[in-house]
Amino acid sequence: MKLRFNKGAVILKAITLNYGVVPELVAEKTREIVDELLPDQDDFNFAKYDLHEVPVQQIIEDAMTIPFLSDYKVIVVKNSYIFTGDRGKTAVEHSLEALVEFITRFDGPNYVIFEVNHDKLDERKKIVKLMKQQHQVNKIEAMDEHALRQWIKKSLNEQFKDIKQDALDELIQLTGADYKLITNELEKLLLYVGDEPIIVLSHVKLIVSRSLEQNVFLLTDYITTNRKKEAVQLLHDLINMKEEPIKLLALISGQYRLYYQTKILNQKGFSEAQIAKSLKIHPYRVKLALRKVGRLDLSHILGIMEKCTETDYQLKSSYMDKVLILELFILSI
Repeated sequence: MKLRFNKGAVILKAITLNYGVVPELVAEKTREIVDELLPDQDDFNFAKYDLHEVPVQQIIEDAMTIPFLSDYKVIVVKNSYIFTGDRGKTAVEHSLEALVEFITRFDGPNYVIFEVNHDKLDERKKIVKLMKQQHQVNKIEAMDEHALRQWIKKSLNEQFKDIKQDALDELIQLTGADYKLITNELEKLLLYVGDEPIIVLSHVKLIVSRSLEQNVFLLTDYITTNRKKEAVQLLHDLINMKEEPIKLLALISGQYRLYYQTKILNQKGFSEAQIAKSLKIHPYRVKLALRKVGRLDLSHILGIMEKCTETDYQLKSSYMDKVLILELFILSI
């Protein structure tokens, strides 16, 4: 496949595949490419498909059609799971033979962008090998905490705003360094501060909601530090927020499993980054976990995990009130 040039003098190939574990970042990369190719928002020459809904054969047919009063058109294909090992939760049947032929021979004039919301591609598949050999494949990495902080500052500066360091720390903590949550909360903050140039700690505390993940982290922290009253109160707060007891227990159990895994890997000499990569989780979660596991014995963590298993059985089999079962679980640790 020969290289092609767009209007912005950015080198692109006829087919691009963007993939990564954070869908919002993958979509943002796609938007950047589309904006370069179609700066005038040419709706006549832009199409978007979803492989959960449309067979790839139909998309190939569209890609082969002549653009309308333009040199080319751009086609975005979302949820392109066929490049991974996933089977996809859809009844739509895709012809991989047709896709192989398309990837092998297609050279425009149109552009096709596949989006894959997954941390890796299935390297065994012929379509993946062909994509890497003949077209453009972009892996979109999740931002670590440092990158997120820089991105937040940059995004606010573009809006002629700034944020105090303690306010930024609080924002990261409340959202668990989750890109999507941070994006949503920044929008709320900007609306709230209005013409004020600087976001301060009081703004963040008033406007930003603590994520469910961070609430569960706080709940496990209360449990491990024997602050039973605060733990039970937070439990009731989460129940009042319509969180299901079984789901909460699963999240609590998952948090202690994370404590166990990070402690073992840390003892083996793994760095934060290596632990995050090994467990396939955000580095910020590892950072928080490592702060807690230093004073916890592995036997103590295993004991709580066993109680989680027992409580899960009770929740699914007992006629007792499920909230009461969770309260007793917290008080028994």
